[in-house]
Amino acid sequence: MKKVHWTGLFFLFLLSLWSFRPAVEPADIIINIQRDYTAHLDRFHKEINQLLGQSRQYQSGAITATDLQASIVSCREAYKTIEPFIEYFQKETATRYINGAPLPKVDETAPMHDVIPPLGLQILDEEIFAERPDAARIVELAEKLQGHWTNIFRYEQGRSLEHRYVFEAMRYQIIRIFTLGLTGFDTPGSVNAIPEALASLEAMEQHFQHYAIIAPQNTKAITQLLAEAQQYLKANNDFDTFDRLHFLRKYTNPLYQAIYDLQDALQIEFVEEADHTLKAVNYHAPGIFDNNFLNKSYYAQVAIADLEDPKKIELGELLFFDPALSHNFKMSCASCHQPEKAFTDGLMKSQSNTPGQTTLRNAPTLINAVYADKYFYDLREYDLERQVKHVVQDTKEFNMDFLDLADRLKESEEYVRLFKEAYGDRDKYIISTWSISNALAAYVASLTSWNSPFDQYARGETDELPEAVKRGFNLFMGKAACGTCHFAPTFNGTVPPNYRESESEVLGVPNTADTNNVKIDPDPGRIANGRIHDELPHFTYSFKTTTVRNVALTAPYMHNGIYNSLEEVVDFYNRGGGGGMGIELPHQTLPFDNLSLNDREIKDLVAFMESLTDTTGLNKRPMLLPTFEKHPDWNNRQPGGTY
Repeated sequence: MKKVHWTGLFFLFLLSLWSFRPAVEPADIIINIQRDYTAHLDRFHKEINQLLGQSRQYQSGAITATDLQASIVSCREAYKTIEPFIEYFQKETATRYINGAPLPKVDETAPMHDVIPPLGLQILDEEIFAERPDAARIVELAEKLQGHWTNIFRYEQGRSLEHRYVFEAMRYQIIRIFTLGLTGFDTPGSVNAIPEALASLEAMEQHFQHYAIIAPQNTKAITQLLAEAQQYLKANNDFDTFDRLHFLRKYTNPLYQAIYDLQDALQIEFVEEADHTLKAVNYHAPGIFDNNFLNKSYYAQVAIADLEDPKKIELGELLFFDPALSHNFKMSCASCHQPEKAFTDGLMKSQSNTPGQTTLRNAPTLINAVYADKYFYDLREYDLERQVKHVVQDTKEFNMDFLDLADRLKESEEYVRLFKEAYGDRDKYIISTWSISNALAAYVASLTSWNSPFDQYARGETDELPEAVKRGFNLFMGKAACGTCHFAPTFNGTVPPNYRESESEVLGVPNTADTNNVKIDPDPGRIANGRIHDELPHFTYSFKTTTVRNVALTAPYMHNGIYNSLEEVVDFYNRGGGGGMGIELPHQTLPFDNLSLNDREIKDLVAFMESLTDTTGLNKRPMLLPTFEKHPDWNNRQPGGTY
């Protein structure tokens, strides 16, 4: 009897563990999800074969363009059911060959230029919905799509899923649906964005329902949100009038958090427990507009301990405002990046170190500049620390050798002390090229802005937001197509959902604001940045897509500063960019057609961009700069310089 008694207690103990620490097993959950995935793979495989057959029939005249359009729509919707896993496991391949943007791509791992022409579903969507579809081109693209897909299909049929993969893939898909799907980025020809989002959410709901047997409450929260989101998409299926802001607050952010909560409740390992590689996206952020959604250290390529060290940031701030960094003691970083102007300077092109002469381009804001994988308008630098080198050594700017600069700073007892306090654990780097660059990078990386009136509303912290701003956001992310280049939440060219790559665009920016005599600005842009992989025709006149956060403070606009108001900028895009204004530009990435925005819509777009203003805590300047005891003539400099 005693033995039976203890056995019973042990059984109750096991039951208590099951109640408070729910196990992920039984294993048939993942088996069922894998079964669903395999069925979706088979469906897409059949759709691709059918698309190829329909393309050939269209070429022969056996079917109409409408029939072919129906085929690509069906094929793309089938892809959306497998997209979370294909993009999770085969990101590079999928982007290049299955569903990447309809633009040439560069393989930077190749020793020489290796350009991959536009391939996959997006370019097919664009071609098939063109005013005059090119039948031969469509057949060629469909054949290549089938060939690339066949290799992926064979591999994915044997894919072994794990619970962590499911949750990570689905959370990334939530980001993808909102930032690339509902904006129309994914469907440049058909604009079939809403039905595709619906297809993706339906498949997602099917996968999550399998978890209901072990976590009914958490799973119910997800499946209910998914069902309601689908109902909303069905009831509001017009692309131009779809309320993306409502969808963000009601479904996108809550789903993103609910999936995380279920993963946490089931004690499924989080990404950093299995993969110690730093990711751009902070997986623990509750929503895509959270101020910690992206990891600064990933972009800056600087250790997080350095980026968050207050001593390094404070030292970097002093260096940023100190004209002692320039050869003539007149110019500092703040000469061109002034806090009160959101770290720009208000000039068409920035002042050089020679009075009356300018640098090549307009000064972009440094606020949130860290969130990019490449820096400068021409994307010539990959490293935030190394970005400093270009400014220090540029003959038009600081015109200073880094070794000489280090020697100069060593002449100040205060600088020596500050560097020792910040870098005392690395003696030989106390005042060096690296520590100077590191401190400046830490300061620049600290210039972040995620608490604008719009951010607060997007996060649900307030229910107050002007109607014009709401309309403007929906235009920005929809009809006006701004969100297809200025991706949420950074509103720059860093591409979701992984946020690992920063894009540049060929806009056809004129050399003046005169709309009657339009000529291309002669600045060649990215093609002339000195990097061999960028010496390609489609990078001619290509410039980095900078953020529109705080854009109300950063006039004048464009790389050459030709537009003085946001209304002028919107008018440029409304006209179809340079191509729409008559400039012959073979690789323009903007559609040439008019956006057909009326006066109220233009005002609403401007109102939204103005709502992204937030410089809280970023407007201060140091009152005093370190002194140089042996050089009293160096101590007359002012914080920020004298230009």
